[in-house]
Amino acid sequence: MSTARMVVIVPGQSISHLIPMLEFAAICLHGGLEVTVVVPDPTLTAPAFRSTLCRYASRLPSLSVHSLPPPPAQQQSLNAASAPAHPFIRMQAATRSQAPGLRDFLLSHPAVHALVADMLDVVSAVDVAAEVGVPGYLFFSTDAATLSVFLGLPSFCSTRSGGELKDLGDAPVSFPGVPPMPASHLVDAVLDSGTDLYAASLDVFGRMAAASGILVNTIEALESSAVAALRDGRCLPDRATPPVYCVGPVAAEAEERHHPCLPWLDAQPERSVVFICFGSRCTVSLEQIGEMAKGLERSGHRFLWVLRAPPGSAGEPDATLSLLPEGFLARTVDRGLVVTASSWVPQVQVLRHASTGAFLSHCGWNSTMEAVGAGVPMVCWPLVAEQWMNKVYIVEELKVGVEVRGYKRGGLVTAADVDATVRQIMDMEPECRQAVEDRLAVMKESTAAAWKEGGSSRTAFAEFVNQME
Repeated sequence: MSTARMVVIVPGQSISHLIPMLEFAAICLHGGLEVTVVVPDPTLTAPAFRSTLCRYASRLPSLSVHSLPPPPAQQQSLNAASAPAHPFIRMQAATRSQAPGLRDFLLSHPAVHALVADMLDVVSAVDVAAEVGVPGYLFFSTDAATLSVFLGLPSFCSTRSGGELKDLGDAPVSFPGVPPMPASHLVDAVLDSGTDLYAASLDVFGRMAAASGILVNTIEALESSAVAALRDGRCLPDRATPPVYCVGPVAAEAEERHHPCLPWLDAQPERSVVFICFGSRCTVSLEQIGEMAKGLERSGHRFLWVLRAPPGSAGEPDATLSLLPEGFLARTVDRGLVVTASSWVPQVQVLRHASTGAFLSHCGWNSTMEAVGAGVPMVCWPLVAEQWMNKVYIVEELKVGVEVRGYKRGGLVTAADVDATVRQIMDMEPECRQAVEDRLAVMKESTAAAWKEGGSSRTAFAEFVNQME
């Protein structure tokens, strides 16, 4: 009979949350824990979710996967009939409908030592864990600075008098351990108090402190100010902050696989290429694609562009390329490569390539950690969720990136501003570039050391394991 401690992992359905949690499952397995990943009934998940889960199950033979039964037909019909428009609220309704199945699973496995749920599943998974007497942890797939903001937002919003946050515009707001940021950079959900999304989001943020602990996908040395604020109890004025374990970077390992972009990079001069990628799901408008293309062409710099079509605008890869201005590909053939997002691109390999000189990114945290780990400066172009806050942190705190010029939330960046931004990052004065590279070198070293013997993330993970009964 096995005496290994058992951890149940309940991942979020977003791929950007799912992959780090499955990588954390691998860390747990390598640390001698038994791991079961509990997921919704396959019929309720997207194809990308299922294929990712199958890939990890094949890679990790000792990983157990348990599919929860579908909710009763009556509940599914009720959910469908009353489904609100915003994806976040739909997700919350879906996870709540899975709560009875999760409860039954935990009750049938009395040897579970800990449940680790996605950062946004506190209302369902962590509540269920508390109900059955299992310590419930959150896996926070983004940064410690965002955790500080999320924990503080319920109090911040409740103590404000008069007006909406959106009315503050770019007036600065402050949270412990985080650089001041424009109010407009907070997550959309809290900018307007007159919505169901506002209430649902603050409910989730307010209940995060009920977790037994929070595992954060970051490196302590990278976010020392935010981590100190969390551990000193400055983020929650009226209650204790759960223990915080910095266990990053938790992301997919670089896959040594062939892709046509790699030989192309091999042929480019060192640090000469701007890599442009907005992650696995973010897109920009057709008009913005045209302005980006014109700006890149004007800049004269080399580029590798992962192009994702706006929803409903193209289907086949050739159709995606047709969204570019007429003649653009021919005019830039000697210095640019456009890859459609339907074609898998090895982002980690690209970032680590000697020819990559800068990364134009949406500031998703996984991409940010990969850029830091590769020592590549960033052009920050946030699009959704907490990416705006990440942008402030990258530019103001880490000082390893620049903000794309001329950008206002929901607005259009002109070709002239794209051109100027690319030139700003690629034609940086030697002493400025050296300062950025020196900072990145320190961060890259910290990233590489985090999971080595005696490293901060390895130590934090050991503390998490040791506190299990």
